[in-house]
Amino acid sequence: MTTLAGFPAVARSPSMLLRRFSMQARQGRQAPVAIMLLLLAVLYGCAPAPTRAPPPAAPEQLVMEAQRAASAGDHQTASARYEAAARASPGDLRDRLLLRAAYAALDAGNVERAATLLGEVTGALPSADFSLRARVAARIALASRRPERALAELDRIPRPIPREDAAEILALRAEAQFALARPVDGLRTLQERERFLLEREQLAQNRELIWSGLKASAAAGADFRIPLDADTVTAGWLALGSAAQAAERNPFVAANTFADWRARYPGHPGNSLLAEQILPELSIGLDYPAQIALVLPLSGRQRASGSAVRDGFMTALLEQAPEARPLLRVYDSAAIGANTAYRRALADGAQFVVGPLLKDEVASLAESGDVATQTLALNKLADGVVAPGMMYQFALDPESEARQVARRAIADGRRRAIALAPDSDWGRRVHDAFAAEFYALGGVVAGSSFFDPATRDYSEPITSVLLIDESRARLNRLISALGTRLEFEPRRRSDVEFVFVAAQPAQGRSLRPALRFHLTDDLPVYATSDIFDPDSTGNADLDGIVFPDMPWILSDDETTVRLRSTIATLWPAQSGARGRLYAFGFDAYRLIPLLRSQRPANAAPVAGMTGTLSVDASGLITRELVWARVVNGRARPAAAVDLEFAASP
Repeated sequence: MTTLAGFPAVARSPSMLLRRFSMQARQGRQAPVAIMLLLLAVLYGCAPAPTRAPPPAAPEQLVMEAQRAASAGDHQTASARYEAAARASPGDLRDRLLLRAAYAALDAGNVERAATLLGEVTGALPSADFSLRARVAARIALASRRPERALAELDRIPRPIPREDAAEILALRAEAQFALARPVDGLRTLQERERFLLEREQLAQNRELIWSGLKASAAAGADFRIPLDADTVTAGWLALGSAAQAAERNPFVAANTFADWRARYPGHPGNSLLAEQILPELSIGLDYPAQIALVLPLSGRQRASGSAVRDGFMTALLEQAPEARPLLRVYDSAAIGANTAYRRALADGAQFVVGPLLKDEVASLAESGDVATQTLALNKLADGVVAPGMMYQFALDPESEARQVARRAIADGRRRAIALAPDSDWGRRVHDAFAAEFYALGGVVAGSSFFDPATRDYSEPITSVLLIDESRARLNRLISALGTRLEFEPRRRSDVEFVFVAAQPAQGRSLRPALRFHLTDDLPVYATSDIFDPDSTGNADLDGIVFPDMPWILSDDETTVRLRSTIATLWPAQSGARGRLYAFGFDAYRLIPLLRSQRPANAAPVAGMTGTLSVDASGLITRELVWARVVNGRARPAAAVDLEFAASP
């Protein structure tokens, strides 16, 4: 029989080779992959020859096929071959191959499958695979928008980090740091990464990672102030990040900002990116038609909402240089009807139409057959209704937010929920959207309770969904049976991991204290942004609640603060709850160049005031929001707060 390094030939018992391999793995001594394959060849070579059907492919053959597929870029096949080899392999070797299957699944873009495969890996891995496991877990966390979890996984890699993995580990660490709005840390990590890069192409790619990271931090509202100890290169990157932040939030001022940066840092390595990538992207993002129409209700019951959207839209237009502005015509859908306003806009020469705003107006326009130019409807059609080919849909949709809450809870590892929502059409739609998404992701809504929207007392719906009433009923039956009084402390159900709340601000400020009173202080509470009024002085009652919201509400970057100040000065009535509609109008104007591009669904997302915006294949604008946690009555970025909690003793 063949003799492997460290493994004596044992003719009578090939299983002894497997035991020796497993023992060495547990001791942290690792045989290379070639030895693993030879070991499998020995084991299979010693097996009795089949007498009937040909045997399935041996693990070593599957591993070689996986490696060939990965080299050819066929990562889906590579993952499947590694997984098949793992299923046919014992113990430690099975876990090692499952890890490689998960890594290949990530390369194939199948995050869900990678997470499943990683979940099958036991904790008893050899030390040589600690790095691979951490990298797989970190990539899954980043894909799930959990950068704080990614950093925690990477911190598990023993120091010094393996040199052969250093470039990937540092790239993942920097991505997480940038996503957490920590650009100084991300920059320093990627500058450290350059020590492991030898080729000019690799250095150029590293600088592209820096630019991508700066944009990610800009979208997260990072602070780009330059530390006192920063060198010129670091200071230049941070200044470029500040320019990126201005460009992400308000591209109309970006050209001047980047020109100022180039004058201050003429020899900076970021100049090549500026010329080859940043400025060309900027010019594409400002390609407007000659004439635009805006169709909104500017009279009647919805006048305030329509006016807020119009003012935001106009502010974005006026941010452009006068010579670059398109001609804008505004039509009042409440006065003449949305369909009539739309037809009139086309007759007047509109090359792009924004509106209408109300759900029934959008439905009527979609059914009319009048959509004859690119149109951005400011609401959504009913589920299952297909939009006309030239219509896009953009909405501040609470149901979409509820689905994001469900995804966040699953990413947080919480799979059993109870839900509280008002007994109204709005409340049931938000509840049902959350529940459907949560169930689809493997979660369970263990109980739901719907309260009267006009009530001020939430005791009954809370005690009902927490099963506290059942606890009291059991006590009463026991007292009746024994004929004596008993000491009693009501207990809530113990089978749930969080509470989902759909509520308006006044309801939320009463619900949260009521939940604490009824023994749920240890249960996390998730909500949609409707629960938070940024101008309220009563938000301390919401402390601890986690919710997604738009950057317009949560970001403190210079551009957003300036625009919020503008609206507060010019239109004070719009600066509160209607501020979200103002941001909605601002982003509607910004989306026009994206929708006019050749393939909008493949375009880079827009870091808008209402969220990170992208277009799906059906023409629906999707919004990824910023996560916040209420602390001392203020909404703070949830990831930063979570890191503070993790760091506290």
